Amino acid sequence: MPRFENLIAATDGSGPTEQMVHTLLSLPAFAQCNVTLLHAVPSQTSAEEMRAAWQRGQELLAKTLQSFPARPGVTISTQLVEGDPKVVVLQVAESMPNPLIVMGSRGRNRIMAILQNSVSQYVFQLASCPMLLVKDDAYIKYPSHVMVALNSSPAAQAAFATALDLISGIQGAQIFLASVQLDADNPGRDEALDRAIDTLKNRQIGHQVLTAVGDPGTEIVRLAAESNADLLVMGSPDRRPTIARSIPDLDRLLGRSISDYVRVHIGCPVLMVRSAQDSD
Repeated sequence: MPRFENLIAATDGSGPTEQMVHTLLSLPAFAQCNVTLLHAVPSQTSAEEMRAAWQRGQELLAKTLQSFPARPGVTISTQLVEGDPKVVVLQVAESMPNPLIVMGSRGRNRIMAILQNSVSQYVFQLASCPMLLVKDDAYIKYPSHVMVALNSSPAAQAAFATALDLISGIQGAQIFLASVQLDADNPGRDEALDRAIDTLKNRQIGHQVLTAVGDPGTEIVRLAAESNADLLVMGSPDRRPTIARSIPDLDRLLGRSISDYVRVHIGCPVLMVRSAQDSD
């Protein structure tokens, strides 16, 4: 079964999402996948407004679909759905096996994301599947240099495995292993880093080790910028209580979430990999 089986692109006509999907489809890892161009039409106050919004959605999807050339092994379809965009994206993702969500993000900070009802923030908090966020001002490149934020957590290990799958078949690809220590006086031995290096050597994949001491979120963003990484892959733990599935985890939003800090401040696209076994 393909690692990246269903790719869901939340399309709003802004451009970064579609550009990122074009880039992904040029990778060997996405040679066999189903792409869904998804647009949600929020409910309107009148039937006339609803017809107009629906027409705009149809035109947007038709125009976006035309920008994708036919590719052997790749199926591209469109879905136009009435409903709250953030809810629609989650529902569509849950209906598919092995989904990957691709969404644009304005990179709002946590308070602004809550007050302005950010779609990407909501989906980021509640999605169980991997999610690739592309900020409006991100420079999208062919991801041959992928940085992985690495530690011993299950989410970080899942991120490393995802990065390996992502660069599979890319000639000359490199992985940057970013390891951030909190305490300079007590660094200890990073067994997760050692295992990752051994894996990359055994697979003959080029790599660099990037180390830092300090706040993980701040240092991950800095290392990504200084290494000129094309894409960051990191674990983003899933802390949703079952009874609160319909609302964002406000404790996580307002607390010191590493993944949320990175989401706001990173310059390159970032692929968040979920794990229900960990917390950041």
